[in-house]
Amino acid sequence: MICAQYISIAKDMVLIAAAVIGSCVAIIGLNTWQKQLKGKSEHDLSRRLLVSLFKYRDAINGVRHPAMWAHEQPSPPEGEAKNMSQEQIRYYGTSKAYQARWDKVQKVKSDLYADLLEAEALWGDELKLLFENLRTLENELFFCIQEYLELINPETSAQDKDAIQNSRDAMKASKIMYDRLGGEDEYRNQFKVGIENIEKYLKPKLAH
Repeated sequence: MICAQYISIAKDMVLIAAAVIGSCVAIIGLNTWQKQLKGKSEHDLSRRLLVSLFKYRDAINGVRHPAMWAHEQPSPPEGEAKNMSQEQIRYYGTSKAYQARWDKVQKVKSDLYADLLEAEALWGDELKLLFENLRTLENELFFCIQEYLELINPETSAQDKDAIQNSRDAMKASKIMYDRLGGEDEYRNQFKVGIENIEKYLKPKLAH
């Protein structure tokens, strides 16, 4: 009788031990799964950010390309063109070309925005601060183009053109607006450093 009691107790202890071990295994498995899921999520986010980063770089390079091809410069509608001077028609084509180039930058930035918010939630604001360096360079380019378009716009008053000319460094503006292509280019080099700093931050996360 006593032996049967011991056997029953032993069975209960084995069942309890099995339950405890099973719970521990389940918890370890859940933690491992959660870590794997977090690693995959960070990997995917890093990959998306890097792809968007390179698209952003290429879009900025496109804006700065010194050649503006005929197909980039649309003609105004026929009904408007007949009442416009050649100078106005040229301005129309140039301004539309720059707008189309800049639209590509804005498209990439809109794709980047959601991923940057997710990155900030996961990793803090370090990546956001790294992107600020690129945004500063982008803003410099944008304002140089805006000033240039104001200067070539036939509708801009002589007084306003004089004010722009007096307030800008023409040589610096030219170096910002136009890529030197194969030559030394300070703006391109600064942008490249900003890109590389973000790459250094993101690429280790691809290994998770």
